[in-house]
Amino acid sequence: MADHSLKLVNRNQMELTGVVNVNTFDEQEIILETQQGFLNIAGEQLHITLLNLDEGKVAVEGNVNSIVYREQGSDVRTRSRNILNRLLK
Repeated sequence: MADHSLKLVNRNQMELTGVVNVNTFDEQEIILETQQGFLNIAGEQLHITLLNLDEGKVAVEGNVNSIVYREQGSDVRTRSRNILNRLLK
């Protein structure tokens, strides 16, 4: 898998690589597991427009208010199920 990178354009279009898993997502928050730790993206009207975990690529659109990295093993909110559980529900 490629190195982790993050590209944010005008605070409303984000492209990421090196994503291992999507832990939770809704219109206000997306929590991703990356090769560099957990990444919390907070904002409004957030939508995942591209999801390819085989290649580690994710694209997000919406109004991004904050981006916070947390180390592996830190206390990350897991208020939702992983993406497969939500999609299969």
